[in-house]
Amino acid sequence: MRSVFINEVIDQSRFNKFYRNIIVICMLTSIFDGFDLNCFSLVIPSLMADWHLSPVQVGWLGSYGFAGMILGSFAFGPIAEWIGRKRAIIAATTIYCIFTVAVGFARGVTEFAVYRFIAGMGLAGAFPLVVAFTSEYSPKPIRSRLVVWVTSGQAIGTVVATLVGLALLAEYGWRVMFYVAAVPLLVVIWQCFLPESLAYYLKTGKKEKIAQVLVKANPEFALTAEDDYKLTCQHAGKDHPIALFKAGEAKNTILLWIMMIANYVFTFGIVVWLPKLMTLQGWSLNFSLWFTLVWNAGFVVGIPLSGWAQDKFGGRRTLLAIMVMIAAFTSILGTITTPMLLSVMVFFTGACQHAMMGVSGSYIAQNYSLTIRATGTTWGYGVGRIGGIIGPMVGGVLLANQISVPMNFIVFACVPLVSALAVMLTTDRSRVTESKLAIV
Repeated sequence: MRSVFINEVIDQSRFNKFYRNIIVICMLTSIFDGFDLNCFSLVIPSLMADWHLSPVQVGWLGSYGFAGMILGSFAFGPIAEWIGRKRAIIAATTIYCIFTVAVGFARGVTEFAVYRFIAGMGLAGAFPLVVAFTSEYSPKPIRSRLVVWVTSGQAIGTVVATLVGLALLAEYGWRVMFYVAAVPLLVVIWQCFLPESLAYYLKTGKKEKIAQVLVKANPEFALTAEDDYKLTCQHAGKDHPIALFKAGEAKNTILLWIMMIANYVFTFGIVVWLPKLMTLQGWSLNFSLWFTLVWNAGFVVGIPLSGWAQDKFGGRRTLLAIMVMIAAFTSILGTITTPMLLSVMVFFTGACQHAMMGVSGSYIAQNYSLTIRATGTTWGYGVGRIGGIIGPMVGGVLLANQISVPMNFIVFACVPLVSALAVMLTTDRSRVTESKLAIV
């Protein structure tokens, strides 16, 4: 009987049509995820005017969506290990599509809040699950690049949402933005053609399914009737959430959560308040919106370079370099007075921010074994979203206390250094040589 370590067959394969199809489907899921994330912020002015809402009410509506995201992140990880990652991705995508469309039919604030809460649950489940899925189904030499590219779908989705908003909002009103969210239901059909997780096939004893996937993933792999499919020691183990804190995982789990919280504090704190900070610095509204666009355009450089760097130097080293750079760039944004120079600095700061978020997601996914990868990734994002609530609050407090704009940027520049400290203390398990001992 021949022992076949299924994760190694994937690791040693070459990129082909099988992987391309998976990446495209996961990328589309991520793009529509980003579209939905940006919908709410785009409709706020129209929504406030239509329903005569106060800023406080709008804030509460936003928080309901975030609360759903946090709950969904914690729920969908274990669900994915229980019913399979493919099914969980389909369920999460379907939930956020249906209930985002339902928001467009809301007749009042309460309905709006309920639909946003449920949609947020699906939204928070789909994105980290496709990150974990891509990490499982990608050749090891280019794994980080593929995962980081999938995470960039969120940034692309926010840009698409902005363009759709510019085209439709003025003429058709805020509800149309949520109707457009029905389009991702087409992606659900494509998701049905995804393979299931190999770890799930192994757990449920579906040997024939494993064989079919391995042949597609690595055409050079020769099947035999006596093949005994297994996972290497590093990827075997229990799929219960408590496994995140056992077998040496506890330290990494806690440090990765700290990293994600700090990442979200920085990202949402800066992105939400960037236009306001620029206007306070004396720039016109058009210039402020331009700087926001330039920031988001930075992903064009940040994503491919950071994915390549992670494959070559490892996630830990890459993240440390990115976080130090983003802290340095952010700290001087409030002191630049030349439009061209500020645009350049904002572009590269945005590039670092998108790179940081992309590599962080890839780093989390690759640091957990296949059996708990979905749970580890979704819970990491779920805890991190707490920082997404804290970040805008920090910015609001700084402005309320009339802290100068340069000092605002310096305060936020310190946050990536907290992330860097957490990363420095982690163990990069994706770089550890795997044992080939059979798991019985």
